[in-house]
Parts: sequence; structure tokens; C-alpha cells
Amino acid sequence: MVFFIISLMLFNTSMFLLMNKINYCMEWNVLILNSINLNMFLYFDWMMMMFMFTVLLISSVIMLYCCEYMSHDNYNIRFFYLMFLFITSMLIMISSPNIVSILIGWDGLGLVSYCLVIYYNNINSYNSGMLTVLLNRIGDITILVSISMFMVLGSWNFMFINKVNMLILLMIMISAFTKSAQFPFSSWLPAAMAAPTPVSSLVHSSTLVTAGIYMLIRFHYIIYLNKMILKLIMLISLITMLMAGFSANFEYDMKKIIAFSTLSQLGLMMMIFSFKNWELAYLHLIIHAMFKSMMFMCSGILIHSMMNYQDIRFLGMLKFYMPMTFSMLMISNLSLCGMPFMSGFYSKDQILEIMLLMNNNLMIYLLLLLSTGLTVMYSMRLIFYLMFNTLNMNSINMIKEFKLMSYPMISLMMMSIIFGNFLNLVIFNNIENIFLLLEEKMSIILICIMFIIINKMMIKLNNFKLMYFFKNFNGKMWFLYNFIPIFILMPLKFSKLYSNNYDKGWSEMLFKNTFIMFNNENNKIYKFYNNNNIMLMLFSTNIIMIIMMLML
Repeated sequence: MVFFIISLMLFNTSMFLLMNKINYCMEWNVLILNSINLNMFLYFDWMMMMFMFTVLLISSVIMLYCCEYMSHDNYNIRFFYLMFLFITSMLIMISSPNIVSILIGWDGLGLVSYCLVIYYNNINSYNSGMLTVLLNRIGDITILVSISMFMVLGSWNFMFINKVNMLILLMIMISAFTKSAQFPFSSWLPAAMAAPTPVSSLVHSSTLVTAGIYMLIRFHYIIYLNKMILKLIMLISLITMLMAGFSANFEYDMKKIIAFSTLSQLGLMMMIFSFKNWELAYLHLIIHAMFKSMMFMCSGILIHSMMNYQDIRFLGMLKFYMPMTFSMLMISNLSLCGMPFMSGFYSKDQILEIMLLMNNNLMIYLLLLLSTGLTVMYSMRLIFYLMFNTLNMNSINMIKEFKLMSYPMISLMMMSIIFGNFLNLVIFNNIENIFLLLEEKMSIILICIMFIIINKMMIKLNNFKLMYFFKNFNGKMWFLYNFIPIFILMPLKFSKLYSNNYDKGWSEMLFKNTFIMFNNENNKIYKFYNNNNIMLMLFSTNIIMIIMMLML
């Protein structure tokens, strides 16, 4: 309730700041190092307030949801503390545009998400947690490198910098890619579904994975000066959208399907950002967080009542057993597809129309429309399995609604229906600046209808021999798991080799042993003079003094 009340206050503050175009800065000096001041810097504007409102609203719903979901767990108090630590790290990262204080929140997110992924102590959770934390460490290292490079510029507050080196932008881009699970760092996001479902709902839909995009939006005025970085972001986000769309259509784990849909939407946000439209990327980020967290929570209720089964082939006819949960899942799914007059429609449709309006390559248009079609395809596939499939579960299973889990989601359901229209009116002021041909306008709807038909055909051809290749290739994320050794194992093996050969080998022999030998020789000389050889010492001192006088 405290989070919910604070989130409403932040929403009102955000609207006030947006309407009056007011920004507030707070700065105090922590350390002065030669010419560099290490300042704690807080920057309050409507964007930061809106994101904090989103995080705290979803957190308040999930905390109430966890009271039922984690009630069976022996260590649920630990779980609540971890969630609270995660939210605190997120708020630290959001509120400061100082690269040093961003690192505090950034590292906090990585560490706490690792603790949450390995919460269920089994080998699957452990492997997923290690994959998550090691891939995210790449982003942490690039942020550390960018901190040292910002030091050359004389300030860590990037609000005051007009132009930076391309290498700094590259480091920030890689950091954003690792946290937002863009290609080729995508493999950790589906693996992180080993965490409890409330964690997936908060961490892997609305906060952790959007942190990278939020940081890019904060850096937008520097990044938009460099066309090469924008082209790179556009290319990688397009590959991510395609890979996630194809993988979701050949996956049977319900949570992994929703994770792939998150990955696809993150690619869409990155892509519209690369077209220099950061406000629209931010609009989609906020709206997507609302309906995607609700979708994860609905899947959690289904898993909770189905004896922890996540395979969609076991589920079916759920509209009769849990109508309220299923209707919420339908609303979030339709919002994801961009159903007219749902929240997702106002951001997604505008993104696609602006992309069609841009002067770009034909191949980019075709791949973009294909990615949009795949979104509709996996959403309809999920609904088909859950609604029309026969229930292949135990006949004695107790399937029912959970009031404590379903009722908190009503606030998110309202947001998934009306919040998109409201934000569109407020941020863009209802100015229509998109002029498309009728064919272009209708192409999005035609693509959606066409892919719904293809989806029906694919379900019929489920056992067809040609499908095995696609299942193997797309079900394993384009064999991306085979590339993990390049990113994780090879650097770790190299560091082990370096440690054995240099730290415990050459440097040991050349430096440490030489220093000890030199020290021993000095000790012998010192002992020789100390062992009652005072007369010898005086004699040698006198000789040295005579020689010096003769030289003068």
C-alpha cells in the first residue's frame, strides 16, 4: 500500500513537471580529486517520475500477489527483502544521471537478480543464474571502462557533456545491450525464467530489462550525434526482434514464450530509438511494462493452480475454469498484438507508421512487418493452446481462481486498456503528423490477418517432417547457446591461464623471488655491520670522508 500511494504521488508530480516543463537538479559534492569533482547528482523531470511511478505501481501489485504465491515457501521473508533491495537499486539507477551512481544501481540490479534467479536451489536455477550474472558482468565492465574515459573529460555527469568519443558511446551501447538482452547477449533472458514468477513479472518485464533502454534514452542527445552507433543499434535490434519472434513460435514453455515476446518488444523499442524518436520508445516502454507484467502474473496463477506445470500442451479450456484470470491474459495479449483502442495500439501502431514514413531500406520494412506478424502469431498460438486445446492434466486437479492474486491485477488491467490513450494525448498533444497511403495503412492489418492464418496452418502441420529443422533451429534461439563459450568460458579460461602462467609463474620468478633475494643480501650486510663491527664501520666512514675532502 505504501508503494501504491507513493506511485500515485509520483504520477501527479510527473504530470505537473510535464505540463509546466520544469526540471529540478540536486547536487552535492562527495569528493574532490585534483580537477575532478565526484558529485552526487539527482535529476528530477517528468520522464524519471513516470518511470518511478511504473516501477512502484507494478511492485505494489506484485508484493500483494506474492502474499499468496509465496505462502507455501519456507523462506518467503528473504524473498520479500530481495524484492525490496531490487526496487531500491532500480530507483537509484533511475534517479541519477551521474555515471558513477548509475553503476551503484546497475551492479545492485545484477547482484539481486542473480540471487532471485537462484532462489529455488536446484541445478537448473544455478546454471541460469550463472549465465545471467556472467553475461551482465560484460555490461558492468563496459560501464567501468566508460567511467575511466569520462574522467578524461573532467566530469562524470553526462548531462553537462555535449560531445564524446565514439568509444564511450560504444561502451554505453554494449552495457545497454547486455542489460536489455539484445543479440548476441539474449540467451540469459529465457534462462532467467527459472526464477519465481513474481520475479519474472517485475524483473524481466518492466524494470531490469528496460534499464538499458532507459539509459540510452537518457544519453539520447549524445548518441544522436553519431550515425554509426544508430545504424548499429538498428541492425542489432532488428535481428533480436526476428530471433525472438521465431523462437516464441517454436517454444512450449509458457514463461519462456512470454520472455521471448518481451525480447521482441525490447528490440522494437531499440529500433524506434535508433530512428531518433526517443519519446515514442519511452511511451512504448511504459505501456509495455503494464501489460507484460500482468501477462506474467496471469501465467503465474495458471502455473500455481496447475501443480507447477508450464508446458502449454498440458493446458487447455481454461476459460471455463478461471474466467477472470483468462480474461486478463486475453486483454494483455491483445494489447501486445496492438489491438485497436487498447494501450499497446497507441504506441505500437504509431511506431510502425513512423517507421513506414521514414526514408529507409526496403529490406528493413519487410523484416519489420515480418517481426510484427510473428508477434501476432505467437500471441494467437498461446491463446489457441490455452483456450481451445483439451486439458491434458490429472482429473482430480483443483483448478480455481485466487482472489489475493487476481484482484491486485485489476489496476494493471485498467492501465492496459486506458493508459496508452491518456499518455499519447499528454506526451504528443494529439498532433497528427503521419500521412500514409491507404496500402501502407492497411498493410499492418493485412500482415496480422495473414499471420493468424499461417499460425492455424502451422498447428495443423505440427508433426510434419520439415518442421523438425525449424523447431531445432528456432527452439534453441538460432543455436545462440553454442556461442556462450565465446562470451563467458573463453575469457574465464584465458584469465585462469594468465593467472597460472604469469601471476604464479613468470612474475613470481622475476619479481617476487628477485626481490626476496635482494632483501636477503641486504640483511647479510646489515648483520655483518651489527655484529660488534663498530670499529670497522667507523674506519670505513673515515676513509669515505677523507676521499670526499681530497676530491674537494
